[in-house]
Amino acid sequence: MPSLLIGEKLKSKYDKNYFVVIRFIASGAQGEVYEVTDKKNRTFALKWYFKHSATDHQKRQIERLVDRGSPDGRFLWPVELVVRNDTFGYIMRLRPSTYKGIVDLMKRKAVPTFRTLCSVGINLSEAFRSLHSSGLCYRDVSFNNLFFDPSDGNVMICDTDNVTVNMDTHGGIIGTPRFIAPEIVTQRKAPSTYTDLHSIAVLLFYLFMSHHPLEGAIEAEIACLDMTAMSEIYSYNPIFIWDEENTSNRPVGGYQDNAIIFWNIYPQFIRDLFHRTFTKGLFDINHRVVELLWIDAFTRLKDSIVNCEDCLCENFADFSRPRNCWNCNSPIV
Repeated sequence: MPSLLIGEKLKSKYDKNYFVVIRFIASGAQGEVYEVTDKKNRTFALKWYFKHSATDHQKRQIERLVDRGSPDGRFLWPVELVVRNDTFGYIMRLRPSTYKGIVDLMKRKAVPTFRTLCSVGINLSEAFRSLHSSGLCYRDVSFNNLFFDPSDGNVMICDTDNVTVNMDTHGGIIGTPRFIAPEIVTQRKAPSTYTDLHSIAVLLFYLFMSHHPLEGAIEAEIACLDMTAMSEIYSYNPIFIWDEENTSNRPVGGYQDNAIIFWNIYPQFIRDLFHRTFTKGLFDINHRVVELLWIDAFTRLKDSIVNCEDCLCENFADFSRPRNCWNCNSPIV
């Protein structure tokens, strides 16, 4: 049962504004999200914390984020703190219903063009570059907090309430399984901009390949993917599925086909960046691809799009090797 009632009025801590609950949207581990309107009848989203998540530390964190302001308009940033008795929440912009998530992409509920995917990659990288340039660390990058408009590639990034100053050891969230950098799980490092770079690369690989970069033959052989198995695959002994020197974790045909099909569609310069970040970059943070390199790569990728003369499908020009259309196998001119 939702914690707030439809029509309930909540006061802002900072001024004389108030917010009225319009509808329940969703529930997560930390709290619930509602649509609300203020006294000027403007529409917003409200994240309302469960009591076990409504700690004094979390409240101070929200207050700092509100005071600081968003480093980039693509983040759904806290703009006001709302309190009631022993719990609280924060106000942010409401995400339009046209925006879809990576899960929608994986389930083919959203089918963007390659050109749109390139725009998503550029926008995502630009947003995190702004965040990191401000001395902040996101801490919990995953496909649960990225949403994009399939028509133009604009993005919105939510769950910003866990953002902290870079290298802050007092934040509660360290990441989402399958996205956490190996050095966090092995307790060698705290969350930082460098650990964010690993998680961003995993998210980008999902976006363009519809698959996880470390899930190949080893994952396919595991009967129960519990936390012990996940720690082994993603943190203690991770092997990139397209590692050129270690082929033991190649994708399995008939089970992990997305990884095989999409990898062969993209030009070599994109594959080189993924290879770098998921081989040397797994263990040496200095080899991780920074946002500016992703921005340049996806801009170049977008510029390389050509349509097949026979079936009109989007393809990528790749001067390093002859290419045939991935859809109809006609030569790409």
